[in-house]
Amino acid sequence: MPTVLRHNPKLELNRVEYFGVMQADEFHDHAAFNFANQAWLNFDCLSVVHPDIDVSAMRPADVDGVFDLNRALFEPLKLMFMRRSGWICESADGQALLNRWLSRRNGKRLPYAEERLFGTYEAAGEWLGLGADAIATLGAGQSFTEIARFGEAAALAR
Repeated sequence: MPTVLRHNPKLELNRVEYFGVMQADEFHDHAAFNFANQAWLNFDCLSVVHPDIDVSAMRPADVDGVFDLNRALFEPLKLMFMRRSGWICESADGQALLNRWLSRRNGKRLPYAEERLFGTYEAAGEWLGLGADAIATLGAGQSFTEIARFGEAAALAR
């Protein structure tokens, strides 16, 4: 695909971007990275599904498997803070898988996480409590430094 994790220290915000051909392994690798590097869980996150995403290789069972893996990894941590996770989906093809993920996630409210889907970067930024200048950087991903890359492109970059 790849899946790319970026961070903006000034905004104290992570940004995860999904684009290209999506594979279930990338989700697994991202979850494993977060589990091994829990400092990145301390930040709110904006996830962006880009318009060029290709979900033809993904099945609902893949989404369910990654969801179950995330729950198995993170529930035992009993995180003591609230983490907000906003989503922007710019792909009609990606929307069905994202809806499945969000319905599973929101089916059982977690005391340490809140997720929402937004139609605009402005709405997501307002929910995250960002000012107008910070909201302007969200759409372009300005000032976000790459932390990790997952998937086929990550293997090629090594």
